[in-house]
Amino acid sequence: MSTKRARALGWRIPFPRSVAGLWIFAIGAILLVMLGVQILSGIILAMFYVPTQELAFDSIIHIMRAVNHGELLRNMHAIGASLFFFACYLHIFRGMYYSVYRRPYVKMWFISVTLYVLLMVVAFLGYSLVWGQKSYWAATVIASFARAIPWAGDTLYAFLVGGYAPGTPMLGRFYVLHFLLPFVIVVATLFHIRTVQSAFAQAMKKTFSEKSCRRLLFDYQITDLDVIKTTLFLMLFAWFLFFAPHYLSSADNFIPADPTVTPAVVAPEWYFLPFFSILRCFPNELVGLTAMCGSVLVFYFLPWLDTSRARFRHYSRLVKCGFWIWVLNACFLGWLGSKALVGPDLTDGFSNEEGWIRAASQLSTLIYFAWFLLVLPCRRFLEKQE
Repeated sequence: MSTKRARALGWRIPFPRSVAGLWIFAIGAILLVMLGVQILSGIILAMFYVPTQELAFDSIIHIMRAVNHGELLRNMHAIGASLFFFACYLHIFRGMYYSVYRRPYVKMWFISVTLYVLLMVVAFLGYSLVWGQKSYWAATVIASFARAIPWAGDTLYAFLVGGYAPGTPMLGRFYVLHFLLPFVIVVATLFHIRTVQSAFAQAMKKTFSEKSCRRLLFDYQITDLDVIKTTLFLMLFAWFLFFAPHYLSSADNFIPADPTVTPAVVAPEWYFLPFFSILRCFPNELVGLTAMCGSVLVFYFLPWLDTSRARFRHYSRLVKCGFWIWVLNACFLGWLGSKALVGPDLTDGFSNEEGWIRAASQLSTLIYFAWFLLVLPCRRFLEKQE
């Protein structure tokens, strides 16, 4: 369709310059495509999966070996989850960098964070369903932290596990939730698209008719960019799928779950590692659980923690530098989460024959929260307000 035709039909919806300028980070279309890939491949896999302690792992092996194109579908689902979170983190980092949690984007930001929380829950449930050695112990360790919650901990643990130890009841519950929650994500995504359009229109101070709003069509320029971005991302997806299908997986997860053998390092998938590092770095389980939940829920409070009202061109270089330090620190937290937790606490120092992973994890956790609780509230003193 020509540009004049698109303008005549009233499909042009303005968007901030940050979307057009740093186009590689504006990847909402990629997330939509990957969501569709995950749902379609998940529905097919659900037809063959058996959520029992005895047959869960064997059913996955059966899918990969006996079902037509089963290995392709299973790898597509597993690799798609990793690349889905990779795109999601780029999307979040871009939003934080341009401070799109301010007005008029507050509602859009709340829905975005809610979508991210739902994605984390669905991914954890799906990872547990593999019932390999790594996923079994990761689910066991995470579920055991529920007991640290005062008063309701034992009840919550019994609800999650369904017995004295993880087994068939837990798999059945995780399987049902893993199948149903993606449809909740689809509904929330529709609301998110709606709020994105409304927020962009409000930001550009332009009104649209009800008929135009119902179409939910973005600017044709954004659509053209989305085609390019999606194609490049799918090329990356295809490379992993056909040339390195198990590169993002752990070898331990190709071993059936054995409750009598504990792996040397118990860790979830890479996209959970920063939060897992925060969870386990404190000796007290309740403190670790509170810190991990706080590291996610703090994103809800960014509209109030960031006191600056400066436009992007007036952002302080010091704040920009601090943001990239925070990003690097989050990646470092992920690396620490993949290592065995050894060494003393941060108060005892780094020099110890046992190692320094615990002390480094605690220091990185403090840096993680310092960005939200110290740097953002002080931004208004460093930048020109408008």
